[in-house]
Amino acid sequence: MGHSIAVLGASGYSGGEILRLLGSHPNVDVVAASAERHAGRTVGELHPHLRDSGDLSLVPAAEVVAVGADVVFSCLPTGALSQMTDDIDAGTVIDLSGDHRADPDWVYGLTEFARGSLPAPRIANPGCYPTATLLCLVPFFRARSIGEEVIVDAMSGVSGAGRSGADHLSFAGLHGDATAYGTTAHRHVTEMKKGLAAFSGTDVSLSFTPHLVPLARGLLVTARARLATELDDATAMGILKDAYASERFVSPIDGWPSVKAVAGSNSALVSARVDMGSGWLICSAAIDNLGKGAAGQAIQNMNLCLGLDEGTGLTPTGLWP
Repeated sequence: MGHSIAVLGASGYSGGEILRLLGSHPNVDVVAASAERHAGRTVGELHPHLRDSGDLSLVPAAEVVAVGADVVFSCLPTGALSQMTDDIDAGTVIDLSGDHRADPDWVYGLTEFARGSLPAPRIANPGCYPTATLLCLVPFFRARSIGEEVIVDAMSGVSGAGRSGADHLSFAGLHGDATAYGTTAHRHVTEMKKGLAAFSGTDVSLSFTPHLVPLARGLLVTARARLATELDDATAMGILKDAYASERFVSPIDGWPSVKAVAGSNSALVSARVDMGSGWLICSAAIDNLGKGAAGQAIQNMNLCLGLDEGTGLTPTGLWP
């Protein structure tokens, strides 16, 4: 019998990805999973790719909260977990929503920068856009190579919006299209700024423009910041390579990152160049928004909390083609 795991909000994309990854994890057993509208159905009925997950039935969240698991993952919509947090009977709670990312009583769990605070009883998993953005920028701020004005452009696949039936997220609505959204008031801007302050001690001015693109999954961030010191391409890449030399899931590459190369994995690819003409650093990161951007990183954090090897049940290898 392994460590007991429960999943709140198992009907969505991130909940399904958590269950998929836990299904091949050698040290855990999923003992309960919730879905309000789909209570009574099995995991395999709701997630066809998980048809071999046995006959685990989905139950209301109140039953999962009281089950007494070693670890509870919450994939509930933002605002839902905060109403039941105090009632959860678990050694560790890992929240994949935005409820607790600014809460000082919760560890902000970008694993590569948060190991010194783990294990912890309450972990707020970072959002997918902030994960890629911070992996790009933190090494350069720590090296004092860039200034405090940052522009971030990002593209995300449709699964980042959740398992919604909205028309603009349908195949007919999205195919052949791309659009910006949340351009001046996206909720992740505050999280990015707090993350940069926490991990590099830098208060930044940050402009963020996300785009929805016709991909099922995948996320690409390209960030720009003015140089604060003399830098060339080789030195910029050296900063990334030094920062992530011992990391198995973050890989600096000489070419530009590609979302397809990380699909289905917990990997992040990062790269950088210097625009000599304008004096700006350009850095880019690709992740799977459901992997390193959500479920994969949550399991990284779980492994550290349970005293397991950090990469157990995870892979840095993407799917191709």
